[in-house]
Amino acid sequence: MRKFSTLLYYIVIAVCLTACSQYNIVGSSDLSDIDGRTLYLKAIDLDSLTTVDSCSVVHGKFKFSGSLDSTRIVTLCIDNMAILPVVLEEGEVRVTLNDQRQESKGTPLNDSLTAFNKRYETLISQFEDLEHIQNQGYMNGENMDSINLILVAKQRRLVMKEDELVTSFISANFDNCLGPYVFQLATSNYRYPVLVPWIEALMTKASQKFKDAPYVKEYMETAKQNQDIMTGVK
Repeated sequence: MRKFSTLLYYIVIAVCLTACSQYNIVGSSDLSDIDGRTLYLKAIDLDSLTTVDSCSVVHGKFKFSGSLDSTRIVTLCIDNMAILPVVLEEGEVRVTLNDQRQESKGTPLNDSLTAFNKRYETLISQFEDLEHIQNQGYMNGENMDSINLILVAKQRRLVMKEDELVTSFISANFDNCLGPYVFQLATSNYRYPVLVPWIEALMTKASQKFKDAPYVKEYMETAKQNQDIMTGVK
């Protein structure tokens, strides 16, 4: 009887600990047009946005809190305008919104996502610089053949860096919500699901959990069907 009572005690403790799992987000903003407005945390649910939580911005401060049944990514929004991705996980997440930076930090997955976003934004800025250099060449009447050869070489190097950044980050996060999320971001600009070299290489080492993620699974199934059609298999 005593052993049973001890076991029951630990079961109750485990249930209580699970039930007490929650997310806490504290934020600050010095944006003039955000004070007094309502912020929303929205999640994608069956291809539509579902509101998870909401709060008002008061004197540049805001706070979200609630029970946490699983770690997942939501989007911080003003009305339906997306501002920032945030990972709902245990611990206190600190969100900063201003003209210089928009970030979520304080917990492991949020720190990791913020660091990735900064590196990715740096690459995007370098891509934009190439276009700026090309436009300057046109305006200055320079030899565009020579400039374009240089720009194409730089663009190829940036594409390789982008592929390496994306694939290494996804690989490091196969078994949490960040891997499928960044995979979706990286493939969202394709006109239709397609199997490109970096995706095929990624899937050869992907975990089963990553392959079974809803978006990844649907993307791969559709991409293979498209490939079969293009190659004449279907």
